[in-house]
This record gives sequence, structure tokens and C-alpha cells, in this order.
Amino acid sequence: MLGGAPAMWWAGFERVTWTGEGGEPTWFETFPGKAKRGFCPTCGSRVAAVDCDVPEIGINVPALDDASGADLTPVDASFRRNAVHWMPPVPDTQRCPIG
Repeated sequence: MLGGAPAMWWAGFERVTWTGEGGEPTWFETFPGKAKRGFCPTCGSRVAAVDCDVPEIGINVPALDDASGADLTPVDASFRRNAVHWMPPVPDTQRCPIG
């Protein structure tokens, strides 16, 4: 990666069951009392986010075992210049209603 933040593809869920090696992520409070990020306890990859003003847990979609569902189709893309070459670009984006 050449500077900036890595490209990520997030989906929101009301409930999550953690599976796989290590189980639940290791949580780090990015902004105390406002936001925390979850990292894989085995490899350190970013897998989840919780923000106090959003009622869902955000999951980095490539961390899912199956990301093929129609409800996981991206609608927006941030940090496009840092997108990995092996993920298809988001064709038609719309502005996120949050933020």
C-alpha cells in the first residue's frame, strides 16, 4: 500500500457470531467512548468497527466466509486509489446516508 488508508468494504449487522481461529476480535478504542475497531487476534487484520452513533456492528466484508450475497453489494467506495487490484471496482456509487 502506498500511503493513505486501505480500501475496505463494510456491511452492517445487528448481531454477529464470531467463528474461526481466535473467536471474537481484539478490540481497540479508537476514540474512547465513541468508536472502537476489532482486529483478528491471530493475524491482526481489521475485521470490525463499532461507532456509538450507529446501531449496527460494521464488518469488513472480505473477512466473511461468504461475501456472495446480493445484500453485500457495495454502494459506495472510499479511498479508491488504494483499492486492491483483485477486487472489482464499485461501478455506481452513492453517497453514504451516515456522515
